[in-house]
Amino acid sequence: MPQTTGPEPPVPLRAVVRSGQFLGQGGGAEGAERIAAFITEPSAATALQEWFGPHLPLMLRHDGSPAGRRRAIARLEEAVDRDIAALDRMIGVQLDRVLHHDRLRRFEGSWRGVAWLLDRVPFGSRIKIRLVTARWAEICRDFERSLEFDQSNLFKMIYEGEFGTPGGEPFGMILADYEIRHAPGPGSPTDDVAALDGLSAVAAAAFAPVVIAAHPALLGFDAWTGLGAAADLTDVLKASDRNRWRSLQGREDTRFLSVVLPRALARSPWPDDATRADGFRYREHAPDSGARVWMNAGYALASAAIRAFSRSSWPADVRGAAVSREAMGGVVDVLPSERLSGDPRTGPLRPPVEVALTDEQERQAVEHGLVPFIGLELLPEATFAAVPSIHRPPRQTGETATIANANQRLSAQFNAMLCVSRFAHCVKLMGRDMVGSFKTHDEIQRRLQKWLQGFTNVSSASGDQGARYPLRDARVEVKEKPGQPGVFGCIIQLQPHYQLDEVGAAFRLVTDLQAARQAA
Repeated sequence: MPQTTGPEPPVPLRAVVRSGQFLGQGGGAEGAERIAAFITEPSAATALQEWFGPHLPLMLRHDGSPAGRRRAIARLEEAVDRDIAALDRMIGVQLDRVLHHDRLRRFEGSWRGVAWLLDRVPFGSRIKIRLVTARWAEICRDFERSLEFDQSNLFKMIYEGEFGTPGGEPFGMILADYEIRHAPGPGSPTDDVAALDGLSAVAAAAFAPVVIAAHPALLGFDAWTGLGAAADLTDVLKASDRNRWRSLQGREDTRFLSVVLPRALARSPWPDDATRADGFRYREHAPDSGARVWMNAGYALASAAIRAFSRSSWPADVRGAAVSREAMGGVVDVLPSERLSGDPRTGPLRPPVEVALTDEQERQAVEHGLVPFIGLELLPEATFAAVPSIHRPPRQTGETATIANANQRLSAQFNAMLCVSRFAHCVKLMGRDMVGSFKTHDEIQRRLQKWLQGFTNVSSASGDQGARYPLRDARVEVKEKPGQPGVFGCIIQLQPHYQLDEVGAAFRLVTDLQAARQAA
């Protein structure tokens, strides 16, 4: 009679899992159900039988002696350890793919930048950080739908929500965590130049300097790694397709807009340090820049401004790399850093920037109104050697051209705008409270002038004394605006002498003073 056979035994769960075909079309629901049952199985013996199948008795076979039993148990433990290591590798590959997805890396970089910046705020300081969630496309659309910048929702939030509201607190600085281009491109259909025009107008009205990041496309590259040592930034930025960008730079409001580059390291690759409580062994495979997490270098510039203000209440010291025991000027420390596998174990850590600019590229970037974030050689730190705004007015000619051009250059520096904006905030808030309390503009002007004189000293000073008297000269002029009852035009002229290159620079700020609207 023919021999009958029973149903074939199920494939060991070990083989199903290691093949990777236990979900989706390859494994179907049965594989997933077996894994779920295996995980929740209370009996270790039953779980091992399910995992190894018919191979388990072979591994546990022994001669009955104590030594034989120990060898059998050792074989089983070795097999389990090998499978766990294989599973760790499989999970690690999948985890790499998740962590290195472009959208997740941008998301992680932004939030790590926020967390890093919050950690830089000294305990008990007067620094306040407010977060606003908005996509760049939403900001662009906000300006597109507004006939004028002061009709935009962003203006209402930044300006009217603070200056126009009793008890409002003006913004000292705005960090825009976006990357801008000179023209729409793949994956970026927005008109960034038009949006920056509106953004700079809002910043100028609110006296709130804005820092935003450059996309490598602004310099003609798909990624920052394309910026080699031979790249000439001047040729790129003077090309005909940058005409709108250069036109934007000629507008006076862009004194309040700075563009930083390249990106700063937000997180070094995860190491396998064997410290996880669950025993999972994972070393992130990040072979190139595209697999790392980067953040907007504006977070680093904001941290320098916070440090300067916390130390002296005068946010001027945000550039340069002076040698000292503690970070000062434009030096940014405590950034994530890493040492590559090919580096000596005792060698210095890598600078926390995505690409190293040459000295000539740094000079070209500054000349064209960009703020380069430069790694310090042999140190895990980076610095802002110069902090220009993108404002580039036409160069003047004539006998006084040298002085005039120097004044224009200094009056368009980011640290200069931070400082004079602090005075503008106080003048506007004081004027807001005084409008309606006095009959004439003369009394408002006298009170504001007296207040400004309290920060003026004709002799140069440094250190704490320079922070106490940061102005060499200050004048304010208040006039009634015809046809606008209750609104006064205000012109503020300031000449600082502290931390502004030791060169006299004059600032002329124009704004309106009016009473705050009453809450409904």
